[in-house]
Amino acid sequence: MGAGFHGGFGETSGSQSNNSMPNHTNASTPREKFVNYSLDSNNANAKGKAEAYEKGLGYTKQNADGLISQIHSAVTTGTVKPYDISQTKYGVKYKYRIPVTGPNGQTKNVIAVYQIDNGNGTPRLITNYLEGK
Repeated sequence: MGAGFHGGFGETSGSQSNNSMPNHTNASTPREKFVNYSLDSNNANAKGKAEAYEKGLGYTKQNADGLISQIHSAVTTGTVKPYDISQTKYGVKYKYRIPVTGPNGQTKNVIAVYQIDNGNGTPRLITNYLEGK
């Protein structure tokens, strides 16, 4: 079989990928996803994420740009490759494990999941969280 994707996306869970995400240089990493959700301790659906980011790396809504920049750069430059690729009914998801250094000096892995929606070629961040506890 040649390079690239050739079906069987459901079988890739947990597998290592050597492929970059298609169109990764144009990936969208919206700031709003962080300040209105992942780092918003007042958002009942994201309180645990916000606490983990603050305790683990020292990131809050006020200093979110450093976190966003590290994630976006790792994905768009292709320095980090997705470790899991899966097909969903909405599109193809690419899961990244990105080492991020926080303002507290700690380095921890952030899981960032990008998706290329069916009928659209531009990847967009759909979720992110600090790996582990």
